[in-house]
Amino acid sequence: MSALNKHAALHGIYLKLSSLVLFCTMDAMVKALGDTYGSFQLMLFRSAIALIPVAVLIWRAGGLKIVRANRPWLQAARVVIGFGSLLGFFYVFPRMPLVDAYAISFAAPLFMVALSVPLLREPVGWRRWSAVAVGFAGVLIMLDPWGMEIHPISLILLAATFCYALSTILVRLLSRHDHDIVTLFWFALTASGVSLVGAIPEWKWPTPMDWVWLTVLGLLGGVAQILITRAWRLAPAAVLAPFDYTSIVLAVLFGYLWFHEEPSWTVWYGLPLVIGSGLYILHRERVRARERAPIPAS
Repeated sequence: MSALNKHAALHGIYLKLSSLVLFCTMDAMVKALGDTYGSFQLMLFRSAIALIPVAVLIWRAGGLKIVRANRPWLQAARVVIGFGSLLGFFYVFPRMPLVDAYAISFAAPLFMVALSVPLLREPVGWRRWSAVAVGFAGVLIMLDPWGMEIHPISLILLAATFCYALSTILVRLLSRHDHDIVTLFWFALTASGVSLVGAIPEWKWPTPMDWVWLTVLGLLGGVAQILITRAWRLAPAAVLAPFDYTSIVLAVLFGYLWFHEEPSWTVWYGLPLVIGSGLYILHRERVRARERAPIPAS
């Protein structure tokens, strides 16, 4: 790797870590405000305020002509699936310990491996399938299927995680045809409109202080989305993906210090399987990348 590429990868890591801090802070705010405001109202502020930094990018890129989609139906599918993911997470966060929610959401890389076969036409060998099976077992343990109670919230979160994984795959597909700004703009605009319709029946007028918090929530989400999009351009996925697991540390800190929550015992048993399987998949990706790398001429 050249010095220039190393510098770009390091910059990408910084952007990735910054986006995780912003996303985790936003999720904690969603949890805190979820006792007062409905999911659609929170999503409205998340999406509408996020249009502000996106609008800055559009202006710097030369105007609205850049948001024309070359694959509108694919963009529409991504918007619908991404909105389902956002709705699921915003519904679950106020109703579930933050660290438990994050632990289950770590199933996303496993779903991405499975979805990459039919959608991206990427081959997946038996080693990665085995890792997916181990990770899925970890998710089942965290869902506590042996408990006496049914966990519909956990199932909703698992569905939202699947939608997130599928949405990410669609973003990768769209990157072959459209600029990143196109995807950011149409999702934020559509999510704002749909959230407004859903928020009207249960609308609660925010207090002056809550206006500040809701605005900050939207800005955090918008800036974090831009940072993570830029990070994926600067650094390889195999370099950035392991840093996703650092968010569990932030979830534990926010959950304990802000909400006085402690993770359920099943999380500590299942989480190592999920993280271990994800790290093994990343290891296999690095091995495959070295195998595909051209041999330099003597």
